[in-house]
Amino acid sequence: MNIIEGSVVFLTGADGGIGRAFIPELLKNKAEKIYISGINVEALTPIAQEFPEKLFPLKLDVTNTEEIQNCISQCSDVTVLINNAGVELKSSFVSERSADCAKFEMDINYMGVVKLTNAFYDILKNNSHSAVVNILSVGSLILINRLATYCASKAAAHIFTQAVRKEFKQHDINVFGVYPGYVDTDMSSDINEYKISAEELVQNICEDIKSNILNIFPDEMSKMFQNSNKLNIDFYT
Repeated sequence: MNIIEGSVVFLTGADGGIGRAFIPELLKNKAEKIYISGINVEALTPIAQEFPEKLFPLKLDVTNTEEIQNCISQCSDVTVLINNAGVELKSSFVSERSADCAKFEMDINYMGVVKLTNAFYDILKNNSHSAVVNILSVGSLILINRLATYCASKAAAHIFTQAVRKEFKQHDINVFGVYPGYVDTDMSSDINEYKISAEELVQNICEDIKSNILNIFPDEMSKMFQNSNKLNIDFYT
């Protein structure tokens, strides 16, 4: 079943590179309506004006409980939640700023996913063909030393994704985990290795979602690690 066609999507981090790429791809796949949320709502307004009957911008800091509740009150028709908002501070655990970096990344990349997913839980239960799509990272499964605090936050979000999959499935809510490698966005501008474009990335993600592939490895780098990690990502599938 193609859960994107006819869906009502709530997309976080829509003001970032991957988020902006998701918007036309979701429309191409016939999403009925998309709530495009982000911290920089001013950047989302002109995007929404291109398809005013389809796109609805909302201010959302995923660490802000009041803003989460404001979104929930306006979005009772959501069928697909895409947890895409994220931050990467390029920190190891051996530095004066490591604790602050770890907390900031954990608050957004992990706690933000937990809070928003639970906030939308009742809405998703009450709507048909529902799903949660968590944009994680290959760094959820392996340690990249210079991104250690980031990897820790994404590993936590990975465990959350796998932990809720069975419970959500009891209410016909599919939970997808997406594990990309390097993506050609501002976040990876300092990387001199192969990077998939954001447009190709989201195209691959949407194709796998339509095929109901719950653990998505959408690029060459991630596929290299698909069978090499030590975490059992198929426990509940």
